[in-house]
Amino acid sequence: MTEPATILLSRVNGHGSSTSGQNSCLDLTDSNGRRFVLHIPHLLEGDFLSRFEAAAMHAAEVRGSPSNADVVSAVLAQQTSFVMADDGTLILRTKTRSGVDIDISFDEGTVAGLRAMLDARPIAR
Repeated sequence: MTEPATILLSRVNGHGSSTSGQNSCLDLTDSNGRRFVLHIPHLLEGDFLSRFEAAAMHAAEVRGSPSNADVVSAVLAQQTSFVMADDGTLILRTKTRSGVDIDISFDEGTVAGLRAMLDARPIAR
């Protein structure tokens, strides 16, 4: 089995979101000095971060060394909460240990499904 291509990062230049607000963006520089922007769709942020964390921890385990705490802790969630945007959109906001806020917006169908699930639950007494 051949090893997949590897991008060695030398620097994270910044982060933000695309002009449309649909993607989170990481401005990166690889070990060859090439700069590129990684776009992560908002709907995939949680999945991306959990897989990134799992990959970093698995690689450390295979190497038999501790994982790079700076890398792993940068994406670990410190606080997660629901917030309501000015336009009434429901947002799941995750604050990472690195200080980055990750907002995942829910469409109307998801909110309606969540409301139906909550309405179906018996009231705790």
